[in-house]
Amino acid sequence: MQPEKISAEEFDERLNRLHERREELEERETELISHDHGGGLPADQQNRLDKVRGELADVLQEIGDLKDRYADATGAPADPDGALGE
Repeated sequence: MQPEKISAEEFDERLNRLHERREELEERETELISHDHGGGLPADQQNRLDKVRGELADVLQEIGDLKDRYADATGAPADPDGALGE
């Protein structure tokens, strides 16, 4: 199944939103990690960290997928960091 085409404007808008979300998640991850002073995190904080890392992985995958989708729509080569470029 071919991905739906995407315009340059829509691509830029979605990519910017995804990068903003990525930055938010990375900041949250850093904040949670900073509470570990060598003895590990309490279970509730470790669960939060795991959730943030899962969301971050999803956002990074979405960024790669979006880049691949845009490359497909424009005929450009796939981004080496995208899912199709691996």
